[in-house]
Amino acid sequence: MKFFALLLALLLACITPAQAIDQNTLEQVMVLANRGNAEAQYHVGMLYNNGIGGASKDPKLAFDWFLKSATGKDPLGAYKLGCYYAGQFPGAAPLDPQQALDYKLFSAEAGYALAQYDVANTYYRKADHAQAGKWWKLAAQQGFAPSAFNLSKWYHDGNVEARDLAMTYAWFKISQLLSRGKLTDTAQASLDTIAAQMSSEQVQTAEKFVSDWRPTPTALTLAARDAPGRIEALLKATN
Repeated sequence: MKFFALLLALLLACITPAQAIDQNTLEQVMVLANRGNAEAQYHVGMLYNNGIGGASKDPKLAFDWFLKSATGKDPLGAYKLGCYYAGQFPGAAPLDPQQALDYKLFSAEAGYALAQYDVANTYYRKADHAQAGKWWKLAAQQGFAPSAFNLSKWYHDGNVEARDLAMTYAWFKISQLLSRGKLTDTAQASLDTIAAQMSSEQVQTAEKFVSDWRPTPTALTLAARDAPGRIEALLKATN
């Protein structure tokens, strides 16, 4: 339990940038973006997407830059382009579910946890439960709590693979510890309900899995959480 509390604190620290994006960021990154640097084009898109770093909030401009970035094979640019095609900003881009999936799938295959989660959800809505489980599992292994929760439900429902209550229990517990750092009374009650359907050996197997489990985020997932650090490294590398 203490490990998961520490893990949550570390994950939140990763999500919160060590240094803020200042008002000169757009001007600096734009130089590289105009030279065709796909990662820089992604960052310009994000500045316009969020209205920060000296950029106005302009979804249409953001879409244009994400399109350039994705054309240059940047996986994070491809993910955001997929979000726009999925309707993140209605009117800023044409609604195109197939392109949304294609671009997010490119990012998912590159290892981005959020893209893997989105792809899994899309496949689940298409009733392709095998693909949904595959991508939820990959994102869950990176420590993405919503994927761990959905993976637990996937194992409980017995989609494609045989129903596995030990994995239902384990991934549900992991999802709660990741998202809250502890088990609430409601979460514990849910675990108790699942455990009541299991043998003592299955409970032991599930608890050992939770105890041994460690998140393995990819370099791409970590990079996505640290935009200021990535921008700084990009600028230094090209000076």
